[in-house]
Amino acid sequence: MYKFLKIPFDAGNPTGTKGTANAPEKILKLLKQKGTSVKVNQSNVEETQKNIEESALKAFKTGKVCSIGGDHSITYGLVKAASQVHKDLALMYFDAHLDCEDNFVPPSHEDVIKAIVTKKLVQPKNIVIIGARKFWSKEVKFIKKHNIDVIYAPVKRTEIEKYIKNFFKKHKKVYVSVDIDVFDPSIAPDTGYAEKGGFTEEEFRGFTENMDFKRIIGSDLVEVAQSSGKVQKTTTLASRVIQFLLG
Repeated sequence: MYKFLKIPFDAGNPTGTKGTANAPEKILKLLKQKGTSVKVNQSNVEETQKNIEESALKAFKTGKVCSIGGDHSITYGLVKAASQVHKDLALMYFDAHLDCEDNFVPPSHEDVIKAIVTKKLVQPKNIVIIGARKFWSKEVKFIKKHNIDVIYAPVKRTEIEKYIKNFFKKHKKVYVSVDIDVFDPSIAPDTGYAEKGGFTEEEFRGFTENMDFKRIIGSDLVEVAQSSGKVQKTTTLASRVIQFLLG
């Protein structure tokens, strides 16, 4: 049984498309679910991350957690909480970017993986980033230094499915984070930094079919920035992605 957390925080994305703060309520409505709201302060990242950590820690102590953002910076507080409850935690991170840009702690949405590794929340050997296709040389340098697995796009779906199946065989406690920009802009146009060459919904469904849902202790869906109340393309996709992850 999952507990849903609503985290309408978008200050971790200071320059990109705004609107991710509105996503949690819209997505949960499509899922016909109610969630617990985490108090956020758009002008205070430290306070918000502390609130995320405290709310998530309480939730993880009672079961599994599904969180909806908000921008990708929220994953830092969520993983920090999960790592306190689940030892030897593994992280499966779906994103078009590597999120290893700078040394900000708490991080912006561009620094999440770097902060998680720097603060030793998850061991680098337990992390995989899937779908990356836009990144900077300094990020690749960090990834190589810490031997973090990355499946860069494009890669055959069957190869990714095989990797995912083996990942779940190796790790008993897995947290899954999904940035909606891992999908192709043709099906997920409403996000801050859309990148061509992303996954299709069918491909992602195939990925989840190779996951061991008993080993997923938590997940999040982030970076949905709905541009129009009349167009729910990205929001609808996000709701289906969450359903796939819930098993």
